[in-house]
Amino acid sequence: MSCGTAWNAPLIQQRWNTRTVKSKTLVSDHFHRPACGRLPGYFWLAAGILLLPGCGVFNSSFLSLLDPAGTGVGATIDQPPGFVVITFANNAEIDEQLLNFLESSAGGGLVLTDAEKLALRPRIRLTVRITFTDGSTHDVEFISGSTDFVEPRFAAQSAPDLNQPDLETIVVVCEVQSVALRPGSPIEVFIPVELTQLGLLAVTGGFGGDVTGVFLDQGFITPRFRALQADSPGPDGVELRQNIGVEDLPGPIQNPLCGSVIGITLDGTLAVPFHPSRTVPSFDQDDPIQVGTIGGRFEFRVTIG
Repeated sequence: MSCGTAWNAPLIQQRWNTRTVKSKTLVSDHFHRPACGRLPGYFWLAAGILLLPGCGVFNSSFLSLLDPAGTGVGATIDQPPGFVVITFANNAEIDEQLLNFLESSAGGGLVLTDAEKLALRPRIRLTVRITFTDGSTHDVEFISGSTDFVEPRFAAQSAPDLNQPDLETIVVVCEVQSVALRPGSPIEVFIPVELTQLGLLAVTGGFGGDVTGVFLDQGFITPRFRALQADSPGPDGVELRQNIGVEDLPGPIQNPLCGSVIGITLDGTLAVPFHPSRTVPSFDQDDPIQVGTIGGRFEFRVTIG
């Protein structure tokens, strides 16, 4: 058996999602990090296949198989094969106030071990457009993050979004002209709690005629994906700080060489506002600063090696 025939083995086909797009094969990686002290079956499968003729350690067909978590971001591949690797690394964290709320009785009493807390990652999705030198394009939706971090009473309702399979690494054939965010597509983060929308109501006092403000509930936003907003000029001309700086958006990569590994890394913190008049996640719907904090603050780094 040769390396080429091993690639078509049924077992590998079951673990890899392979599609052909305009004669360009895309291989998507859905593997999860194995538990400590245990080598997964696909490790032994790969080790055995690498002993076959032509199955060297740098063979591009097995790059994602040997590095399912995308830890080779920025690495250089000797004797570059005919592929370009694109990885998405989600290094973002969860805000402590948000986590404490979900662990409280008001937030549903989510029970997490210390290890589970450290492993939590915001659920993020973004769409990347790959443009080939012949002018054809292919869009790929990366998605990564914890699938069970949600207010318990909304777990069933949120299942369709949270249970979408992770996609963190893809391998495409060479002749890539550019890799960039798909124009007009949002970068989204999953908000795991219900948000209370508040509106200010002016109340006039009886004798003195004093006017005071009272915040009333105006609506509720259930857990869902929300598009991150870039900083922008506010009504008074001062920059409105929101979820991500314009300079921190992932920029395009042009003309990557064969054998390149393109790494898109996300840092930051998932957070939601807590209005002073409430003990639950809430915000003044007429305050652009509070609205801008929904989702937290993030930044991207793009590397190529």
